[in-house]
Amino acid sequence: MNRNVVVPAAFVLSLALSLSGCQSPEATVQATPGAAEPPPADVPVVAATVGDIESALEISGTLAPRSRVPVKPRLPGALDRVLVEIGDAVTAGQVIATIDRREIDAQADAAIAAVAVAKAALESAEATLANAVLERDRARTLFEKGALPRQRLDGAETAHRASVAQRDLAAANLAQAEAALRRAREVQRDATITSPVTGFIVERNYDAGAIPGDPPVVVVADLRQMKLEAGVSELQAGRLRVGMKARVEIQARPGESFDGELAAIAPEVDERNRHFRIDVRVPNDGRGLLSGMYATARIVESTETGAILVPREAVTTRDGKRMALKVQDGTVTPVPVTEGLADGARVQIVEGLQSGDTVVADARRQLAAGAKVRPVAGR
Repeated sequence: MNRNVVVPAAFVLSLALSLSGCQSPEATVQATPGAAEPPPADVPVVAATVGDIESALEISGTLAPRSRVPVKPRLPGALDRVLVEIGDAVTAGQVIATIDRREIDAQADAAIAAVAVAKAALESAEATLANAVLERDRARTLFEKGALPRQRLDGAETAHRASVAQRDLAAANLAQAEAALRRAREVQRDATITSPVTGFIVERNYDAGAIPGDPPVVVVADLRQMKLEAGVSELQAGRLRVGMKARVEIQARPGESFDGELAAIAPEVDERNRHFRIDVRVPNDGRGLLSGMYATARIVESTETGAILVPREAVTTRDGKRMALKVQDGTVTPVPVTEGLADGARVQIVEGLQSGDTVVADARRQLAAGAKVRPVAGR
């Protein structure tokens, strides 16, 4: 037979308190679940390597010939002949064109005849003077002996002075005629247009029969050496020296580079932009470089071999110091570093790191000292 037993609630509560009092204090402490530590973050890292690095300044612009000389005639007149074409090689003094010189030659012939007339007049005046000298001397002798009156002596001396004047005038006329002849011959030479420099014809504006105007007859450019001009800041100019080597790359000839040299640095700043002009020269013996090609020149300032290198982004500034974030055993440690040369992509570490040290690839990342990370191979 089933019986229902009713236990008073007060008795249950009293029993529970009695049992809890019999347990040790350690048994009453239960673990409070705390916040779980986050897993280490994946951080791209790189290793410091040993290699060569160079510091360089890059400039760009268009190539131009070392010299470009427009050739114009010194005399007006129609062109008789034009002896060159675009692309022809010429040397200094080579005949390029001639001007119709028929009238010029006639003037030269007239000048030659004038010289001959002046010489004949001088010879006649000298003969007259010689006779006047004899007459004067004879008159003086007779006057001293009392055989000739004073009036006759004065007349002989006057005739002598007149002959001297005529001789001097004839000599002056001859000098004038000879000067006119020299000028006529210079005009004859000017009728022949020659190249002032050695180079190549890059422009030809007239044909035979044309009367040249403002444009030059031809333009001669010295393409044996090309130049690349650019402006640099005061700080950059202070680091440059004439003779520094440069590597030149041409946009139209990808994959090729040409050896050049810093040939000139302007000694005065351009007031318009506060830049100094520099001139990089590139040999062009094979004429592979053309005027107007776009080029970039890399002027090497200094080179270091066996340097400790890291990417440029692996170094940053913290609290006024240059720092790298070194990773060892999954822990980040900020390390002060001293930098050396930089080439735009990499930087030399003079102090602070050794070859093989692992650093955070981007030191700008906000990682505290002692932070736990999971290194991931970076670039």
